[in-house]
Amino acid sequence: MPRKMRRVVNPRKLTAEESARYRRLRELAEKDKPEIIAEGRRLLGAKRRGQSAARGSMTLGERIRQARESLGISQAELARRVNVSQAYLSYLERDEREPTLSIAARLARELGVPLDSLAAAVA
Repeated sequence: MPRKMRRVVNPRKLTAEESARYRRLRELAEKDKPEIIAEGRRLLGAKRRGQSAARGSMTLGERIRQARESLGISQAELARRVNVSQAYLSYLERDEREPTLSIAARLARELGVPLDSLAAAVA
């Protein structure tokens, strides 16, 4: 079982200047957080596409997009049917996220493909 991480606490009080400096750093980190997360997702998608290409197979996102397009439905329509946001479905199709099992099952049902054919892309 993983060890629970403990927060490191500094026993001395911060000066007003130190406190203001740390507050500014936290604010800067919070401001950049969405960009950092988006870049991480882009890199993860690129990594998954590279691994899939090396294996000579399609990624999960590519399989979802191909099945959706073969049915002639939009991302918005599939997202509505599966009860997820269109943005989330877009993340899935770009391989920037992986669906939970229940979402994957709903996608497979709506796309008319076996769940294991979608899951084969993840393995």
